[in-house]
Amino acid sequence: MKIPDYLPENPGVYLFLDKEGKPIYIGKAKNLKKRIKQYFRKDAGLKGSTIIRKAVEVKYIITDSEIEALLLEDTLIKKHKPRYNINLKDDKKYPYIKVSTEEEFPRVFLTRKIVQGKGVYFGPYTSAKSVRRTLRLLQKLFPLRTCRYKKLPDKECLDYHIGRCPAPCTGRISREKYNENVQKVISFLQGRTEELEEELEREMWRASEGQEFERAAVLRDRLFALRNLKRSQNVIFPDKRNLDIINIAGDRGLWIIAVLQIRMGRMFGKETFAINDPLQEGPESVLEYFLIRYYRDLDFTPPVICIPEEFKGMEKVEKALGVTVKKPVRGKEKRLLLMAKKNAGVELEGYRLKVKRSIPGSVLELQRHLKLKNPPKRIEGFDISNISGRDAVGSCVVFVNGKPLKGEYRRFKIKSIKGIDDYRMMGEVISRRILRILKEGKTPPDLILVDGGKGQLKVAMNVIESLGLEGYNVLAIAKRFETLYMPDGSVLQLPPDSPAIHLLKHVRDEAHRFAIGYHRKLRRKKVKYSVLDTIPGIGEKKKRNLILFFGSEKKIEGASIYDLMKVRGIGPVLARTIYEKFHKVY
Repeated sequence: MKIPDYLPENPGVYLFLDKEGKPIYIGKAKNLKKRIKQYFRKDAGLKGSTIIRKAVEVKYIITDSEIEALLLEDTLIKKHKPRYNINLKDDKKYPYIKVSTEEEFPRVFLTRKIVQGKGVYFGPYTSAKSVRRTLRLLQKLFPLRTCRYKKLPDKECLDYHIGRCPAPCTGRISREKYNENVQKVISFLQGRTEELEEELEREMWRASEGQEFERAAVLRDRLFALRNLKRSQNVIFPDKRNLDIINIAGDRGLWIIAVLQIRMGRMFGKETFAINDPLQEGPESVLEYFLIRYYRDLDFTPPVICIPEEFKGMEKVEKALGVTVKKPVRGKEKRLLLMAKKNAGVELEGYRLKVKRSIPGSVLELQRHLKLKNPPKRIEGFDISNISGRDAVGSCVVFVNGKPLKGEYRRFKIKSIKGIDDYRMMGEVISRRILRILKEGKTPPDLILVDGGKGQLKVAMNVIESLGLEGYNVLAIAKRFETLYMPDGSVLQLPPDSPAIHLLKHVRDEAHRFAIGYHRKLRRKKVKYSVLDTIPGIGEKKKRNLILFFGSEKKIEGASIYDLMKVRGIGPVLARTIYEKFHKVY
């Protein structure tokens, strides 16, 4: 990809596109020209080199300001979901609580989709179970309708009779009174529990003084439920401030962010989020992305957000969100920041353990024996098949988590090598496979396994080196004694009952089977079409007559010259030519 001829020096958003016109990376810039040119520098690092290698075009959108660029970047990332941008893991699955204020009689319910301009949203939350628990408590404290009817029914449902719905459908409650409950729900979700407690207590005493004892009892139960909830929330700040404490833990492209929510001075909740960082842009970029992504769509954002470190674009984030973002240096906020760090670290270890448990023992054992940094979850095995250099083919089989992924197997006709040279054939196949992975932006293998010994291993390593690539793990496995040849020149012999060696043998044997199958198919195809098609004097008509008369080419091969002359259009000279051609081939 080349640097575009013209680039503006305005603020804006840029989009790197692949050959199909899909964005693979979206970024923002104060100066589009300077920022885009940085990707083409030799010292651009992993981020720049990866994007330039995968992209074929860059487009841009000019904005009036950096803040507008920041918000547009977030909108476009959510829309296109580029593969190389930082992104929330399982983004679509996070639940929100919605208060449907656009309806005549609003409801409160769990949703996983935000529709701008419709309703008030709280979240996202990481546990749907805790959201449903909160909804049950809200239904007990401040009953609202739960039915989804656009047109309300004309009689009360069971929820009314058990005290879970005020029955607006039959006029049991006025719209004004109903909306008071809606506002209480919103106040509760904003953490304003003390105000609600005072209001419930006043209503309870008014009902009691008015001798509405049944209503007073209901209000008393709601008041007790609210106080029980408050007792479970520790008082952190006596001045009843609202703020969020955010910290981060992780590395190597995976980050966990912990959010401690302080509402009215109390610990209101904790959420943790897993974030992918495919180009390893680092914690500052992850924090900037998260702040915009998390808070932009919320209807209530605390006025203060505490973070572990200041970052370059912090002022723009503050202006975009209308909040204060700061790094605490002492006091309770600093201690809460350390608590958030601990929570993020524990969640990270739990996430890694979960991932590790999903990986088969054979893969983990292989990682240990080969001293690999990460488990070789994706293994690609290569083999060559030919007879004296003729009809040479190569195969690539793919195993993920120890199991064959047959839909991703690939076969290759050897194009550049003539004669007997298995080493160079192996080099061609591996080179073509890796170049295709790079071109299409597909997942690279964690381990390349070649069938053979030191020679095949050296060829594979030379191919990777010639392409200027790093981080590819290569291994060769020799037949008979199942000897493993390592890139550092060492030789490894695993026990015959080792799950790791069984996995490698399976990959090797599958690559061999796939290569031989393709080689035999080509040979059959060559025999089927080349014999009759290469005989002078036989066109499509005579070829069809021969097959119709004998029934198959195998029977043509076994026919005598006299038998061949019985076919319409086949004279003695042509019959002898056909006979000699078949018997010369075999």
